[in-house]
Amino acid sequence: MLELLSESARFLHVVFGATGLVAFWFPVFAKKGGRLHKRAGTVFKWCAYIVLGAAAVALTIRVTALSFQGITPLSDPGPYGFIMFLGYLVIVTFVVLHHGVTVLQNKDNHDLMKTATNSALAWIAIGASTAVVAYALLVSPETKILLLALSPIGFLSGRGILRFINAESASPRTWFYEHLGAMIGAGIAFHTAFFVFGSTRLFDIGLTGWVAAIPWLAPSAIGIPATVILTHHYRRKFGEFA
Repeated sequence: MLELLSESARFLHVVFGATGLVAFWFPVFAKKGGRLHKRAGTVFKWCAYIVLGAAAVALTIRVTALSFQGITPLSDPGPYGFIMFLGYLVIVTFVVLHHGVTVLQNKDNHDLMKTATNSALAWIAIGASTAVVAYALLVSPETKILLLALSPIGFLSGRGILRFINAESASPRTWFYEHLGAMIGAGIAFHTAFFVFGSTRLFDIGLTGWVAAIPWLAPSAIGIPATVILTHHYRRKFGEFA
């Protein structure tokens, strides 16, 4: 039963992950607010939710299987290091995606963002980063460097969300910059998962040494500066400088 559930989750993850990966790029280049932008964005959103749900199921099954085998994070930190990373990726991606969606839904009324759910999700992202750092330092798995390198994403995302939702006021275009950054952040997670797990298996690529870290870090190294550049571009376009 667990094997069937695991295979089903993997199938959904691959199919909707590939679809979402393609759908992500249409809103990037399409006219903002246009029909293509909205439709492709909706496809990406639902693909992301399905992929995250499938990943959560697969990770739960994996942890259950390891527990039945008597394997713990202390006895064998190797498999749990990847589980920790993937779980962290799932949590932070969901939080960022949810923020990007709700910001768009409530763009005409910033006060609607001030909910217990939004605050809790932001703190969950921060908590996930804290857990990743603690696990990396205390257990020291093989993925230690990668966990530490990517841990700031949850901290920064959670802090940014809290700052936005607790702001007393916001400019008419603040929601746009928040939406832009959040959706690119979700796209970074999609591409990280693809380059780390998808492309290496699809093209039978075996990376060793420091080169093996490139698929893990490249999406963030490209996506984060791209977010800054695009935000600055649109601020200039809208006549806002901050």
